[in-house]
Amino acid sequence: MFRSCLNSSVCVFSSKMAEEEDETGFDEELDDGTSGVDVGHGRRKRLFSKELRCMMYGFGDDQNPYTESVDILEDLVIEFITEMTHKAMSIGRQGRVQVEDIVFLIRKDPRKFARVKDLLTMNEELKRARKAFDEANYGS
Repeated sequence: MFRSCLNSSVCVFSSKMAEEEDETGFDEELDDGTSGVDVGHGRRKRLFSKELRCMMYGFGDDQNPYTESVDILEDLVIEFITEMTHKAMSIGRQGRVQVEDIVFLIRKDPRKFARVKDLLTMNEELKRARKAFDEANYGS
């Protein structure tokens, strides 16, 4: 399946996932090109590889983690985003995803809720700072 890793818990996870994929036929589901971004040759375009590699290194993995580890992690991230988007579209205004819908979905997960709350607060502070900077430099 996958090469063994020294520092990557993702590789251990990926090898377990690979064993489960063989049992459930998950490989066939991915190969049909129906999930993710299709590039034409049955292989998906990797959207977050660079960022995930940096995050994995920041969390203690090797500076150059195995491609298989990054790919599996990216599949998990895309699956999570897709599921959250579908859920958010079903609870809020039909066909639209709003911030409040995402907050509603994660309200029971304290870590995610706290992180989203921090990010939204920081976003508001940055907006106010930009506005104040623009007013100071360009006048009102």
